[in-house]
Amino acid sequence: MATLEHLVAAGKLKKHDPDLENDELPVRYVYMTMEVSTWIAITLRSAKREQGRSVTPFEQVEQRLYEFAIGRRMTYGSMYHPLDPIGHYVWELKTAHVRLIGWFPRKATFLVVCGCMKRDLLKRADYTPYIQRAVQFRTTLDLDHPKSVTGVSHNDVL
Repeated sequence: MATLEHLVAAGKLKKHDPDLENDELPVRYVYMTMEVSTWIAITLRSAKREQGRSVTPFEQVEQRLYEFAIGRRMTYGSMYHPLDPIGHYVWELKTAHVRLIGWFPRKATFLVVCGCMKRDLLKRADYTPYIQRAVQFRTTLDLDHPKSVTGVSHNDVL
């Protein structure tokens, strides 16, 4: 078994390091799979700004991860929330156009397994493959137990 930090050192996960100001320290942490890190760096970075928006999907994600890291208030429901079925403890961080799907391996730490554009999730059933991927990745990840925070409220995960 390993910690998140061991998995980063082994190249199985990547720790997201947001651009913080000199007087800012992270109070929350984001880790991601190598697959989603590549998706953000290549696919999301090249995504065009949606009509009527002043920022690109990539910039939206960078801003949301920055806000998460510095401990800015996260609005339960509109910025993040657990996905159904609740018992899988899979969550999403949300922007206007992007969904980051993963789980909280410990309080104030989000592990992103996959990402997608909001437009690809028109029905609740469209989330199913992403939820399954997150659960499968968690199951096979050589992470110390407990692998997931099992609460579903704001205070449980943040």
